[in-house]
Amino acid sequence: MTPDRPSDFIDYDDDEPLPPAAPQGIDFDEDEDDLLPHHPVADAPTSEALPYGPPGPPEEDDEDDGAGVLREGIGRAAAVLKYMVEHIVDEPGEISIGATTDDRGPVLLLRVADDDRGKVIGRQGRIVQALRTIVKAASVGSGEKIGVEILD
Repeated sequence: MTPDRPSDFIDYDDDEPLPPAAPQGIDFDEDEDDLLPHHPVADAPTSEALPYGPPGPPEEDDEDDGAGVLREGIGRAAAVLKYMVEHIVDEPGEISIGATTDDRGPVLLLRVADDDRGKVIGRQGRIVQALRTIVKAASVGSGEKIGVEILD
């Protein structure tokens, strides 16, 4: 045992079988299909909303200025938001998610059917507040706090 590990730490070798309650190993290899698409939010004008969806192929002369991390964060946050809202509303086909920036940073713009708007907002705004909290948590790696607004 090394001194930096607790006394009850057990180091299992790869050759030994894991005990029945032990978690299985996780494969951290990223496949190309698992990667999120980049979204051109950082380069967009602030007054115009962008539709959610994969853009065209990336340009060859793009330099890594940190915008890629922001795009991945927005893509991840938009995917999380869409997944949650699809399970709340009655008409998931009417969900539309766009992105823009304002003085506070990037914002996801959510549009749902008129009949579903109340379900997304919830009593005293509790559902939409929970959605905003989860979206902020999903965007932690991007370095920006991504907000959520519901459009009429």
